[in-house]
Amino acid sequence: MRWNHKIVTLTVLLAIGITMVGCGASSSTAGSTAASTASTTSSEAQKTEVHPMQGVLLSDPLSDGTYHISFESDKVWVGERKNTINNAVVYDYDRYTAADIEALSEGDTIITHLNGTEEITALTVESVERENNYVTINGGIEEGGIDLCKEDDHYRTLTWDDYPAYYEVGVVKQLVMADDIELSDGAADFEADPVIVKGDRTVCDAMSNEEDAYGWNAGNTTVTIQNGEITRADRIWVP
Repeated sequence: MRWNHKIVTLTVLLAIGITMVGCGASSSTAGSTAASTASTTSSEAQKTEVHPMQGVLLSDPLSDGTYHISFESDKVWVGERKNTINNAVVYDYDRYTAADIEALSEGDTIITHLNGTEEITALTVESVERENNYVTINGGIEEGGIDLCKEDDHYRTLTWDDYPAYYEVGVVKQLVMADDIELSDGAADFEADPVIVKGDRTVCDAMSNEEDAYGWNAGNTTVTIQNGEITRADRIWVP
């Protein structure tokens, strides 16, 4: 009887040991799987898609604000009641918050109008170079990437001669000139004071001058809209 009691005891102890070993192996595997899943989730969570700040929205008439436009001189008309610029093209350029760009890293995605095209491109970030207030993404525009510079509290696109990469937003059928519109025209000379022209008829004549050699384009022309009318137009010198 004593011998049988020892056998039973040993059998029970062996069974308990096997059960504990099995639980230990299962716990270890589960822990390893959980750690792997957490690591993958953490890695995926670090990838960011950066979008531009809200840009120009077309409306008729345009909302109050300053806009980059282009137009042909023969589209400047003298009307019976109001003078107008017809079929003007409105432009904008991509801007990004400083926080988004300063946190940008390889593997992220940045949404952009690449090289000023109308189409939106989701560009995967392969490299980011920073120097002072300038950021070069994927080698910059020379290598199919993006160049940015910091301006006030945000970053904007950058092309040759430090100008933004303008893209076309749309066409406005008619921009109405205010009676007391003012034109500041500095297109002729970078160092000279701009020529100031006042009054809708005088401004209309200046804009429709067929002998003008500088043109009216997104890089050199802006108009300020107030209460649905152009109150000011600026043309600057560009290289």
